[in-house]
Amino acid sequence: MFSGPEAAGKDSEIFTVNGILGESVTFPVNIQEPQQVKIIAWTSKTSVAYVTPGDSEMAPIVTVTHRNYYERIHALGPKYNLVISDLRMEDAGDYKADINIQVYPYTTTKRYNLQVYRKSWEDGGLLYDVLLVLVCQHFTEDFCISVH
Repeated sequence: MFSGPEAAGKDSEIFTVNGILGESVTFPVNIQEPQQVKIIAWTSKTSVAYVTPGDSEMAPIVTVTHRNYYERIHALGPKYNLVISDLRMEDAGDYKADINIQVYPYTTTKRYNLQVYRKSWEDGGLLYDVLLVLVCQHFTEDFCISVH
């Protein structure tokens, strides 16, 4: 799930990406001119992966650089969007994609914040921390009547 950008300063923005524990999440890179890409270096708390162009008919090639991501990362061509599957709570945090292309400005950086949520077993929805305040206008020992 992709939420959208949040202001993070004058020259950059952080894209919030929401995911559900155990499922997949996509980081939208959205390369406009895929033929210009040389390499994309992904980092988080450590190096995550390098993505390079595949042959014209192949998906981009992903080289995973940290064992926590082995067999859980792939890239979707031709926009180079990165997918992490089987999400874990420890995957949450900041990610950075340094996109190196063949023409000026040569390197563009995109920043993301991944938030991982647990699925609620009771209703199938997402489990958030919510404060619910109930105001009773008429109440007895057994029940409360609220008028809206």
